[in-house]
Formats: sequence, structure tokens, C-alpha cells
Amino acid sequence: MNKKFLSVMMASVMAFSIAACSSGDEDTAPVVLSGGQTAESAEGGNGAQNSGETDAAAADAYVFTYNGVQIRMNAPADDIISALGDDYTYFEAPSCAFEGLDKVYTYNSIVVRSYTRDGADYIAAVELKDDTVATAEGIRIGSTEDEVRAAYGEEGTPGTAGIEYTLGDSLISFIFENGKVTAITYTAIVE
Repeated sequence: MNKKFLSVMMASVMAFSIAACSSGDEDTAPVVLSGGQTAESAEGGNGAQNSGETDAAAADAYVFTYNGVQIRMNAPADDIISALGDDYTYFEAPSCAFEGLDKVYTYNSIVVRSYTRDGADYIAAVELKDDTVATAEGIRIGSTEDEVRAAYGEEGTPGTAGIEYTLGDSLISFIFENGKVTAITYTAIVE
């Protein structure tokens, strides 16, 4: 089975099968993740993004930054969830695609999903919930399709009602309605 198709299918199944809500503010202080990776402070208010990624992790995969915490697909989830703080709604369910549990952490402006492999949790997906957060390239819910193509290129792959781009073991997908972005999801490509 195609790896990209499996990843997109996993994210879609998880999105439709799990619902959660959240409220409250997040901490915006910088954090140091395991392995010495430093997450830069986010500019602006709740969930504002850095204008770009400059570290080695960003060169080979899409990395989303939320409140100063870098979230890379397929990265160990424990340190990332801990760095994001405890102001989230949590849900878990037995996984259909992996061993153990699929876990969902819903924050004010994002949803972080993890999967279990070999007894450890890894980042499976990040969904942007509103226009207060943006990708490193400055795309947010409400951006135009032309802005997405200018930021990510014309070579994206047509997806379900949108376009998707692959970089390393990650996929970012944009759903459009009337030429505007209505959904943004980062997804891990898992073998």
C-alpha cells in the first residue's frame, strides 16, 4: 500500500472518529526539547508562528511551531506534549493502524495526534483549528489557494478537495472551499 495514502487515510480516519474541545491560554516561553533542540519563542499571541524554520530538522521535513515548541512528524511525542503544557483536552482510543492507543491532545488552536510503536508514542498529525496559527511559510486558515501555491510551489499533489506537499517523512495538506484554505493538516508518513 502507498505510504502517503496510508498516512492520509490514517489522519482522515482519526479526524472523523475522534472529537474533542479545548479552552484556555498556552504558555509562550521558549523550550528546549530532548536532544538539545531549541524551540524559538513564537512571535505575537496565542499560537503565532515563527516566520521560518532554520534548524536541521526543518530541512528534511515540515515542522510546525506552536507557542515556541517545534512539532515534527514522527518525533517522540512525550517531550513535545510536555513542552506544550497541560492546558489541553485529552482523548484516546485503540488504534486501527498501529499497536496500542491513538492519542489526541486538543489545545486552543491545534489538535496533536500521536500513535504508538514499540511501546513509545510518536507525533502522527497536527491539525490547525483556526486562523490564529500559521505554517512556517505564513499560510493560515483563510489564506488563498494562490498564497499556498506561492509559498509551497506549483508541484503539489492534488488531494481530496485540496492540495498536499511531501517533504521527507511528512505531508502537509490544504483543503480549499471557494478558493480559501479551510483546513491545514500536517501528517506523518509512517512505514
